[in-house]
Amino acid sequence: MLKGQFVGHRYPPHTHDTHCLAVITGGTLAVEVGQERRLCRRGDVIVIDADVVHSGVAAGDGHWKMRVEHVQPASLAAYCERLGVPRRERFDVASPFITDPELSRHLYGVNWCSEVDDDPFKRSEVLACAVVGLHARHARAACLPGARREPALVRAIKSRLRDDLHARVTLSTLAGEFGVTPFVLLRAFEREAGMSPHAFQQQERVRHALPMLRTGRPIAEVGARTGFADQSHFTRVFKKQTGVTPKVYQAAFS
Repeated sequence: MLKGQFVGHRYPPHTHDTHCLAVITGGTLAVEVGQERRLCRRGDVIVIDADVVHSGVAAGDGHWKMRVEHVQPASLAAYCERLGVPRRERFDVASPFITDPELSRHLYGVNWCSEVDDDPFKRSEVLACAVVGLHARHARAACLPGARREPALVRAIKSRLRDDLHARVTLSTLAGEFGVTPFVLLRAFEREAGMSPHAFQQQERVRHALPMLRTGRPIAEVGARTGFADQSHFTRVFKKQTGVTPKVYQAAFS
């Protein structure tokens, strides 16, 4: 993992023995990969397979920022197998330069969750979404199995997450509980529920928190009783879903 802010930096032509998944988070960077050259800006994704020559130089005002994941080819292959998608050791994208807001958000999420050690469930989910999205939308030969509707499976997963708000799961452990691959679980859940399993878990935690806040229980206690790691985590998720902090919400009923 890399999080960097650079001023006037120039990367000479070089290669890595890892795949490189970069998200530009600020400024402008002129990047050359093979015979392709592009000015990359905030939100752009650059995917460079191992041993591919590339270089980069600051553009614009000379300032730029990025977050990067470096992936060992063997680790990618093993992860694909665990995920339940066809094994591959290279991303083999049609172009190294990708404009895909969803992919950018997922790759950023993997990096951010790793940096702050936040919510393993969320991290496992955004990683799976990033790899699946790359293969499905940007690989030269997309070969992912088709999603299938499994309402009974999704109902069971919802019940599992709703009944245990403190569940410390990842996409892989949750899939293991139900005897399916992470890919099948994720695709089935998103198709049936219209959201990811992690988003559903967060929604249910907030829903259970609302009546407790209205009765005046201490905010820290409510967060702890509904499965949040700490009060700041509770506040961040609550505000994202409701538009206000728990304190403001509670004050409206006092």
